[in-house]
Amino acid sequence: MRSIAKVLAKSLIPTVIFFLLVEVTLRGAYAVRDSMVRYVPLPYAVGDDYGPTPPWLDRLLILESDPVLIWKSAPNVHRVYMDIFSPVHAAEDRTALLRQFSPSVPEQFRANHTWEIRLNSDGFRAPEFSAAKAPKTIRVACIGDSWTFGMNANQDQTYPSRLAEWLKKEHPGTQYEVLNFGTLGYSSFQGLQLLKRRVLDLKPDVLVIGFGMNDSGVSGYRDKDMVSDHPTPPSVLTRIKQAAQNLEDYKLLNYLALVMRFHPKPIGDYLKAEGDTKGSGTVDYEANEPWTRVSPRDYEANLREMIGLVRGQGGYAILLDNQLWDESPYRPVLRKIADALNVPLVDSLDIINAARANIERDLEERFDLGNPDDRLPAARPAARGATTLVFRVYRGSFPVPRALSMVGTIPELGGLVPNSILMHDDGTGGDQKAGDGVWSYTVTAPAGSSIVYMYTNSGAPGKWEGLDVPHIRRVKVPEAADGRPVYLPIETFGRVYMQADDWHTDAVGYDMIAHAVALEIAAPRF
Repeated sequence: MRSIAKVLAKSLIPTVIFFLLVEVTLRGAYAVRDSMVRYVPLPYAVGDDYGPTPPWLDRLLILESDPVLIWKSAPNVHRVYMDIFSPVHAAEDRTALLRQFSPSVPEQFRANHTWEIRLNSDGFRAPEFSAAKAPKTIRVACIGDSWTFGMNANQDQTYPSRLAEWLKKEHPGTQYEVLNFGTLGYSSFQGLQLLKRRVLDLKPDVLVIGFGMNDSGVSGYRDKDMVSDHPTPPSVLTRIKQAAQNLEDYKLLNYLALVMRFHPKPIGDYLKAEGDTKGSGTVDYEANEPWTRVSPRDYEANLREMIGLVRGQGGYAILLDNQLWDESPYRPVLRKIADALNVPLVDSLDIINAARANIERDLEERFDLGNPDDRLPAARPAARGATTLVFRVYRGSFPVPRALSMVGTIPELGGLVPNSILMHDDGTGGDQKAGDGVWSYTVTAPAGSSIVYMYTNSGAPGKWEGLDVPHIRRVKVPEAADGRPVYLPIETFGRVYMQADDWHTDAVGYDMIAHAVALEIAAPRF
């Protein structure tokens, strides 16, 4: 037995030394890499399916676990993010950027939008603040998720930052203090815990509540099941396993194994899935309650409790809708609470939709394309129950070497074969003006049906090349009473109006929302 033990020891010791050297080398290499990082790319892809995250990005994450809040933001963090919600040649370009070890930025991404964050010693995107208010100051606490945090916006462009500026303009004779308690990914459950644990102690006069987008996530768990009043300490075996999983050796080997097994779905699969669902409004949250982070029923209870708690301290609440999904069952809940409890509701979607309509109208005026019936000959009426649509997309800031194209699930849009349906900028096929940079294409489809589609720019036929932003566009086919073509609003390649991505508005939208909140706060109540 002793001889066997000696043999095992002799073979084990070199192995341990080897992995120890690898661990030290990896940690050193990651530290050097981190010191050279200027921009942290955000992982955007259609379906958000970009594969496993490299372990060298772990040190750049800003969220850490918390026994009560599930997670929270790390303190004293400074990051500059690079947005890759932008056109690329192929989807692999985004994945390659996220996986590359070198912190350099490829040429095609160097002009992309960047935004900076600074978190204070409590992990909030705000200056340091004290528990005591300054005399004659109205303290406004903004609690919410990534909308409140200010995803895709610089520090001075978040809605709480803009709110502070708007309050100065709308009510210059009053001193306000605006605190940003937004945290990425938070649900109303986490917001309620944060309110009880931290925010109420600051005695806010106004509480602006913005949750809903993350509550609706069918993530396979309920937030309320993720915490316990009496957590059981992990066993020794569990602690050993967790320690092993935190080793850089293990994380790198696990990452390489995941990469080898990862097979991204073609973009056409996401288009087909989106077309098959006919929109997100079909989600049955009653049936999916055990797997939904916060059900509509619990969402209502959480918001009612927040409002009651701040009122119990003599303050008042304002509700903020933060979803870009009109069919969400959480929106009616907000309206119900606002009416029942006499709480102001700022409807962000209404604000964004109105601004989007203005952008579309301005583009039509800019290109003098607002009255298509005046400049085009009458078209042959569509068959009964069908509508002839004319899609229009402006090239924006991107050159078009060959042609802009459309691709969708229906045969008229190529049946998921990309770069096979070429649009027109030559005054034919529904195009109103040749050479104006607004490309057009005509499709006839049943009224009431939905069409999902994407744009591409001069890619090879049959190849997913020349990609637009990672976003699936959708239109519901309207009825055309007179049978004439319906000209859709002009879209723009490389842009979704008033949105920084599929889930968030942009800096302009945050500013508009802040103004609406400021008008509610500045109303005479004190």
